[in-house]
Amino acid sequence: MQYKTLEALFHADRSNERFTKYAALANERRNADSAFRTGIFTDSGELFMAVPRELSVLLESVLRFERVISKLASDLPPVATGALIRDLIISEVISTNELEGVHSTRQQINDVLEMHRESAKSLKEKRFAELVKLYLDLTEPNGIVPTTPEEVRSIYDQVMRGEDLGEDAPDGKIFRRREVAIYNESGIEVHTGLYPESRITDAVKRMLELVNSDEMPQIYSSIIGHFVFEYTHPFYDGNGRTGRYLLALWLSEPLSLLTSLSLSRIIFENKGAYYRAFKRAEHPLMHGELTFFVISMLELVRQAQEELDSSLREKKSQLDAAAGCLDSAQRDLGICDQESSLLYLFSQVHLFASVPSVRLAEIADYLDCSVGTARKYSRLLEEKNLIETVTRSPLRFVLTRKALDLLGIKQQTT
Repeated sequence: MQYKTLEALFHADRSNERFTKYAALANERRNADSAFRTGIFTDSGELFMAVPRELSVLLESVLRFERVISKLASDLPPVATGALIRDLIISEVISTNELEGVHSTRQQINDVLEMHRESAKSLKEKRFAELVKLYLDLTEPNGIVPTTPEEVRSIYDQVMRGEDLGEDAPDGKIFRRREVAIYNESGIEVHTGLYPESRITDAVKRMLELVNSDEMPQIYSSIIGHFVFEYTHPFYDGNGRTGRYLLALWLSEPLSLLTSLSLSRIIFENKGAYYRAFKRAEHPLMHGELTFFVISMLELVRQAQEELDSSLREKKSQLDAAAGCLDSAQRDLGICDQESSLLYLFSQVHLFASVPSVRLAEIADYLDCSVGTARKYSRLLEEKNLIETVTRSPLRFVLTRKALDLLGIKQQTT
């Protein structure tokens, strides 16, 4: 028997006792031995989730897919892995910005990533620098997970650094002081954030206790924590970007880094389903049940995994084919081992990076040689029309059409 929402069951019942009946059913679900109660209350009641058969099957599917994603990632060479992670970070930052109507470009975020790698002094002047750094930090082991409201505020400050908040800047002790309402595209009020600030602070504390607790599987608590953050709406602006970063941070422990770095993009591509999940969870007839919100979010996680699987398999197949083509290229074009090695470097970057250009300094690092020697080999490839210069300061190169055809690599489309 399919597990149905309390709202659906209520509307299917025409009896006069339906209000009492489904309030009692909600209480029964909430108090079941297999249910997870949060101790966090909204206008609809205490937030809780049940664990029906559908959810158990979906969770196991996600966990099994994680093994597939991790195996595919482990088979990639280091350059491809680094390029892939940077590509995912770029997509995440762009997508989480676009969900809030903030425009950013791949080249813009890529430039910030390169400046992070070089520890450029002018980085603080770059917009989105701190947001990019937060996502970069997910790649480091033992990342800092917030445990206090003050630490959540610190993350928010990093997310929003460089933005002109004006009257939307936080004006309370930690969060916002005034009331706030959220409206849809038609100007209809769809949600009111918690008020006053004492309630906001208490909700954030309880959210953090839940997420950092061992009493609930971390995948579940991470998703419920995301709901609580967005429901609370602790800031005037920037809640979406901060909340999605926190979700990626929390899920980066039970799930793979690649999956965690793919969620904002999937949410952006399925924003209708994402917002409907919140709307349904907040409905008074749901009585605080978040089971279906968790299912909806896990379905987005599974979609992210499926797209990662397909993309990684296709790109790895092309990279393997390119490596095979290099043997014949050495014979036919008379290229040396260093040139062949560089073409393999360019192939990885072209297939896995958002911006498929390679800097001269990267060539030197890859060949473990001086910049002068790296320039010598890059010139040899230029003379054979296999790479071409795209910028001179800094000096960057990309594969030519001739090289792509030679290596059997599809032209990148963005």
